[in-house]
Amino acid sequence: MSRINNRDYIYLVWKDYKTRLRYIVGELSRNGKYEFKYRLNAIDNAMEKGFEPLIAFPNINEVYENYDIFPAFSSRLPDKRRKDVKEILAKYKLEKYDAFELLRKSGGKLPTDSLEFIDPIFLDEMNIEREFYIAGVRHHDYCNEMTKNINFQVEINENLIFEKDSNNEHDRYAVKVINKESKFLG
Repeated sequence: MSRINNRDYIYLVWKDYKTRLRYIVGELSRNGKYEFKYRLNAIDNAMEKGFEPLIAFPNINEVYENYDIFPAFSSRLPDKRRKDVKEILAKYKLEKYDAFELLRKSGGKLPTDSLEFIDPIFLDEMNIEREFYIAGVRHHDYCNEMTKNINFQVEINENLIFEKDSNNEHDRYAVKVINKESKFLG
């Protein structure tokens, strides 16, 4: 988990429907209370592409605080009273219902918008352990008609290589994920 100044952090990412580029638009943190704020150094680019501030957080300059997780974010999660909630928690390796952890691990994605939460990786972290979905897999050779049924498995505790994809014409911040066999995963 990412921590800065004793606060747990996750980023809110918005994906542009047209270009499919992702923008970090906000951050949700907790340390006794929850705090949400927009990332001012990044939100202008997203707003130029069509991002609009969330209805629950209309002022991009304000820091929002609450002792409970914000309803705008908890509504992205399964209800803790669901009969199958234990199975859902097990899927994400959680022993108890923790809305922040569930957002961090599941992403809190909904079919009705293009927002998701990610667990950030800070460059000064060593021996990073993360579980995440790899974006952009459809752009690689193994997603063509001949190889679409090949399953590239990643083993638990397998070391992956992350490197800047300087050949990416569409996203100057793109990062390649490569497995131990030097195959591009995304």
